[in-house]
Amino acid sequence: MFNFNTKNLLFIVIFLFATPQVNAFWGTLSKTISAISKSTKVLPGHEVIKLSKLSTEIKGTVKVGKELERLKLSNEALEDAFLRIAIHQKKLTRKEAEEMFLNLRGVTGFRQTLRKIVGNSETKTAGHLNELRIAQKSNKNGFKILGIGEKFNDGLKRSSTDIDLILDKNGKKFIIEVKYYATTSKISMDNYRADLDTLIKYKNKNGNNIIPIFTITNKPKDSNYLKMLQYEADKRGVQLIFGNPQEQIEQIKILGKIL
Repeated sequence: MFNFNTKNLLFIVIFLFATPQVNAFWGTLSKTISAISKSTKVLPGHEVIKLSKLSTEIKGTVKVGKELERLKLSNEALEDAFLRIAIHQKKLTRKEAEEMFLNLRGVTGFRQTLRKIVGNSETKTAGHLNELRIAQKSNKNGFKILGIGEKFNDGLKRSSTDIDLILDKNGKKFIIEVKYYATTSKISMDNYRADLDTLIKYKNKNGNNIIPIFTITNKPKDSNYLKMLQYEADKRGVQLIFGNPQEQIEQIKILGKIL
Protein backbone atom coordinates (compact mmCIF):
# COMPACT_ATOMS: atom_id res chain seq x y z
CA MET A 1 0.00 0.00 0.00
CA PHE A 2 1.18 3.53 -0.80
CA ASN A 3 1.40 5.86 2.13
CA PHE A 4 -0.09 9.14 0.76
CA ASN A 5 0.47 11.76 3.41
CA THR A 6 -0.37 15.44 2.96
CA LYS A 7 3.14 16.28 1.73
CA ASN A 8 3.06 13.61 -0.97
CA LEU A 9 -0.38 14.66 -2.17
CA LEU A 10 0.73 18.29 -2.37
CA PHE A 11 3.75 17.31 -4.47
CA ILE A 12 1.59 15.30 -6.88
CA VAL A 13 -0.90 18.16 -7.29
CA ILE A 14 1.89 20.69 -7.95
CA PHE A 15 3.56 18.32 -10.43
CA LEU A 16 0.35 17.69 -12.36
CA PHE A 17 -0.49 21.38 -12.64
CA ALA A 18 3.06 22.60 -13.26
CA THR A 19 4.12 20.09 -15.93
CA PRO A 20 2.19 21.70 -18.84
CA GLN A 21 3.57 25.14 -17.97
CA VAL A 22 7.11 23.78 -17.66
CA ASN A 23 6.84 21.97 -20.98
CA ALA A 24 5.46 25.11 -22.63
CA PHE A 25 8.33 27.18 -21.20
CA TRP A 26 11.02 24.82 -22.47
CA GLY A 27 9.25 24.49 -25.80
CA THR A 28 9.20 28.26 -26.27
CA LEU A 29 12.83 28.60 -25.15
CA SER A 30 13.97 25.84 -27.53
CA LYS A 31 12.23 27.55 -30.43
CA THR A 32 13.64 30.97 -29.52
CA ILE A 33 17.26 29.79 -29.45
CA SER A 34 16.99 27.23 -32.24
CA ALA A 35 19.50 27.48 -35.08
CA ILE A 36 19.30 30.51 -37.36
CA SER A 37 21.78 29.18 -39.89
CA LYS A 38 20.68 26.40 -42.24
CA SER A 39 24.01 24.67 -41.67
CA THR A 40 23.80 21.26 -40.02
CA LYS A 41 26.93 21.93 -37.97
CA VAL A 42 25.66 24.47 -35.43
CA LEU A 43 25.60 24.44 -31.64
CA PRO A 44 22.73 22.53 -30.02
CA GLY A 45 20.41 24.59 -27.82
CA HIS A 46 21.77 23.30 -24.51
CA GLU A 47 25.29 24.43 -25.51
CA VAL A 48 23.97 27.91 -26.31
CA ILE A 49 22.44 28.13 -22.82
CA LYS A 50 25.66 26.88 -21.22
CA LEU A 51 27.80 29.43 -23.07
CA SER A 52 25.31 32.20 -22.31
CA LYS A 53 25.75 31.53 -18.59
CA LEU A 54 29.53 31.18 -18.96
CA SER A 55 29.76 34.60 -20.61
CA THR A 56 28.39 36.30 -17.47
CA GLU A 57 31.33 35.09 -15.36
CA ILE A 58 34.51 37.11 -14.81
CA LYS A 59 36.31 37.22 -18.18
CA GLY A 60 33.33 35.31 -19.49
CA THR A 61 33.59 36.63 -23.05
CA VAL A 62 37.15 35.31 -23.27
CA LYS A 63 36.06 31.94 -21.86
CA VAL A 64 33.26 31.66 -24.41
CA GLY A 65 35.69 32.52 -27.19
CA LYS A 66 38.10 29.78 -26.10
CA GLU A 67 35.30 27.23 -25.83
CA LEU A 68 34.04 28.03 -29.32
CA GLU A 69 37.59 27.95 -30.68
CA ARG A 70 37.99 24.46 -29.22
CA LEU A 71 34.87 23.29 -31.09
CA LYS A 72 36.39 24.41 -34.43
CA LEU A 73 33.11 25.72 -35.84
CA SER A 74 32.80 27.42 -39.23
CA ASN A 75 32.52 31.21 -39.38
CA GLU A 76 28.79 30.94 -40.14
CA ALA A 77 28.24 28.59 -37.21
CA LEU A 78 30.07 31.02 -34.92
CA GLU A 79 27.91 33.91 -36.11
CA ASP A 80 24.87 31.73 -35.46
CA ALA A 81 26.12 30.85 -31.97
CA PHE A 82 26.77 34.44 -30.90
CA LEU A 83 23.39 35.59 -32.20
CA ARG A 84 21.57 32.83 -30.30
CA ILE A 85 23.50 33.63 -27.11
CA ALA A 86 22.48 37.28 -27.53
CA ILE A 87 18.86 36.16 -27.92
CA HIS A 88 19.09 34.06 -24.75
CA GLN A 89 20.51 37.08 -22.90
CA LYS A 90 17.63 39.22 -24.25
CA LYS A 91 20.02 41.58 -26.02
CA LEU A 92 18.39 40.80 -29.36
CA THR A 93 14.96 39.57 -30.32
CA ARG A 94 14.73 36.48 -32.48
CA LYS A 95 13.40 38.58 -35.36
CA GLU A 96 16.23 41.12 -35.23
CA ALA A 97 18.85 38.36 -34.94
CA GLU A 98 17.46 36.63 -38.03
CA GLU A 99 17.53 39.93 -39.96
CA MET A 100 21.11 40.60 -38.90
CA PHE A 101 22.16 37.13 -40.00
CA LEU A 102 20.44 37.57 -43.34
CA ASN A 103 22.03 40.98 -44.02
CA LEU A 104 25.44 40.70 -42.36
CA ARG A 105 26.60 37.08 -42.38
CA GLY A 106 30.08 36.75 -43.78
CA VAL A 107 30.79 40.50 -43.53
CA THR A 108 34.28 41.23 -42.25
CA GLY A 109 34.04 42.11 -38.56
CA PHE A 110 30.45 40.90 -38.03
CA ARG A 111 31.38 37.88 -35.93
CA GLN A 112 33.97 39.81 -33.93
CA THR A 113 31.46 42.55 -33.10
CA LEU A 114 28.83 39.97 -32.12
CA ARG A 115 31.35 38.51 -29.71
CA LYS A 116 31.69 41.90 -28.00
CA ILE A 117 27.98 42.11 -27.15
CA VAL A 118 27.91 38.72 -25.42
CA GLY A 119 28.44 38.98 -21.66
CA ASN A 120 29.46 42.63 -21.81
CA SER A 121 28.07 45.56 -19.84
CA GLU A 122 24.83 47.18 -20.98
CA THR A 123 26.68 50.32 -22.09
CA LYS A 124 29.25 48.49 -24.22
CA THR A 125 26.57 46.20 -25.62
CA ALA A 126 24.43 49.19 -26.68
CA GLY A 127 27.37 50.72 -28.55
CA HIS A 128 28.26 47.58 -30.48
CA LEU A 129 24.62 46.77 -31.23
CA ASN A 130 24.27 50.27 -32.62
CA GLU A 131 27.15 49.59 -35.03
CA LEU A 132 25.47 46.39 -36.21
CA ARG A 133 22.08 48.05 -36.61
CA ILE A 134 23.57 50.82 -38.75
CA ALA A 135 25.46 48.22 -40.80
CA GLN A 136 22.27 46.24 -41.32
CA LYS A 137 20.34 49.32 -42.43
CA SER A 138 23.14 50.25 -44.82
CA ASN A 139 22.97 46.81 -46.45
CA LYS A 140 19.21 47.10 -46.90
CA ASN A 141 19.71 50.54 -48.48
CA GLY A 142 22.12 49.43 -51.18
CA PHE A 143 25.48 50.04 -49.51
CA LYS A 144 28.26 47.49 -49.67
CA ILE A 145 29.76 46.84 -46.24
CA LEU A 146 33.55 46.68 -46.53
CA GLY A 147 34.19 46.20 -42.84
CA ILE A 148 32.90 46.48 -39.28
CA GLY A 149 35.42 47.44 -36.60
CA GLU A 150 38.42 47.39 -38.94
CA LYS A 151 41.74 47.77 -37.12
CA PHE A 152 43.78 50.83 -38.05
CA ASN A 153 47.00 52.27 -36.66
CA ASP A 154 46.78 56.03 -37.04
CA GLY A 155 50.20 56.65 -35.49
CA LEU A 156 48.57 59.00 -32.98
CA LYS A 157 47.16 56.67 -30.35
CA ARG A 158 49.19 54.26 -28.26
CA SER A 159 47.70 51.22 -29.98
CA SER A 160 45.61 50.31 -33.00
CA THR A 161 42.10 51.74 -33.05
CA ASP A 162 38.94 50.73 -34.92
CA ILE A 163 37.15 52.25 -37.88
CA ASP A 164 33.64 51.29 -36.78
CA LEU A 165 32.07 51.05 -40.25
CA ILE A 166 33.43 51.21 -43.78
CA LEU A 167 30.78 51.41 -46.49
CA ASP A 168 30.81 51.78 -50.26
CA LYS A 169 28.18 53.03 -52.68
CA ASN A 170 28.60 54.14 -56.28
CA GLY A 171 32.37 54.21 -55.97
CA LYS A 172 32.42 56.39 -52.86
CA LYS A 173 33.75 55.07 -49.59
CA PHE A 174 32.30 56.16 -46.25
CA ILE A 175 34.34 55.71 -43.07
CA ILE A 176 32.24 56.09 -39.96
CA GLU A 177 32.90 56.53 -36.26
CA VAL A 178 29.74 55.43 -34.44
CA LYS A 179 28.72 56.66 -30.99
CA TYR A 180 25.69 55.76 -28.92
CA TYR A 181 24.97 58.40 -26.27
CA ALA A 182 21.95 59.77 -24.45
CA THR A 183 20.98 63.39 -25.18
CA THR A 184 22.42 64.45 -21.82
CA SER A 185 25.72 62.56 -22.16
CA LYS A 186 28.90 64.27 -23.29
CA ILE A 187 31.90 62.83 -25.10
CA SER A 188 35.28 63.89 -23.78
CA MET A 189 36.42 66.59 -26.21
CA ASP A 190 39.96 65.18 -26.22
CA ASN A 191 38.64 61.74 -27.18
CA TYR A 192 36.33 63.31 -29.76
CA ARG A 193 39.18 65.22 -31.41
CA ALA A 194 41.33 62.07 -31.40
CA ASP A 195 38.57 60.09 -33.15
CA LEU A 196 38.13 62.84 -35.74
CA ASP A 197 41.89 62.86 -36.37
CA THR A 198 41.84 59.07 -36.83
CA LEU A 199 39.22 59.39 -39.56
CA ILE A 200 41.32 62.01 -41.38
CA LYS A 201 44.48 59.89 -41.04
CA TYR A 202 42.62 56.96 -42.61
CA LYS A 203 41.36 59.15 -45.45
CA ASN A 204 44.81 60.59 -46.16
CA LYS A 205 46.33 57.12 -46.22
CA ASN A 206 43.67 55.46 -48.38
CA GLY A 207 42.72 58.01 -51.05
CA ASN A 208 40.66 61.11 -51.61
CA ASN A 209 37.36 59.52 -52.64
CA ILE A 210 36.51 58.89 -48.99
CA ILE A 211 33.89 60.68 -46.91
CA PRO A 212 34.69 60.69 -43.15
CA ILE A 213 31.61 60.71 -40.92
CA PHE A 214 31.08 60.91 -37.16
CA THR A 215 27.64 59.75 -36.01
CA ILE A 216 25.90 60.17 -32.66
CA THR A 217 22.55 58.51 -32.07
CA ASN A 218 20.99 61.23 -29.91
CA LYS A 219 21.56 64.92 -30.59
CA PRO A 220 22.93 66.68 -27.47
CA LYS A 221 20.56 69.06 -25.70
CA ASP A 222 23.35 71.45 -24.69
CA SER A 223 23.55 73.93 -27.60
CA ASN A 224 27.01 75.22 -26.65
CA TYR A 225 28.38 71.70 -26.47
CA LEU A 226 26.77 70.93 -29.84
CA LYS A 227 28.48 73.98 -31.37
CA MET A 228 31.84 72.74 -30.06
CA LEU A 229 31.28 69.32 -31.65
CA GLN A 230 30.30 70.90 -34.95
CA TYR A 231 33.25 73.30 -34.92
CA GLU A 232 35.82 70.53 -34.42
CA ALA A 233 34.22 68.38 -37.14
CA ASP A 234 34.01 71.26 -39.64
CA LYS A 235 37.62 72.24 -38.97
CA ARG A 236 38.75 68.78 -40.11
CA GLY A 237 36.25 68.23 -42.91
CA VAL A 238 34.35 65.47 -41.09
CA GLN A 239 30.58 65.18 -41.50
CA LEU A 240 28.74 65.15 -38.15
CA ILE A 241 25.29 63.54 -38.18
CA PHE A 242 22.69 62.48 -35.61
CA GLY A 243 19.76 60.07 -35.52
CA ASN A 244 18.71 56.45 -35.23
CA PRO A 245 20.29 53.89 -37.60
CA GLN A 246 17.79 54.43 -40.43
CA GLU A 247 17.98 58.23 -40.11
CA GLN A 248 21.76 58.07 -40.23
CA ILE A 249 21.75 55.98 -43.39
CA GLU A 250 19.32 58.37 -45.07
CA GLN A 251 21.69 61.25 -44.30
CA ILE A 252 24.70 59.29 -45.53
CA LYS A 253 22.89 58.60 -48.81
CA ILE A 254 22.39 62.36 -49.25
CA LEU A 255 26.04 63.06 -48.44
CA GLY A 256 27.03 60.57 -51.12
CA LYS A 257 25.06 62.54 -53.69
CA ILE A 258 26.25 66.04 -52.80
CA LEU A 259 29.91 65.46 -51.87
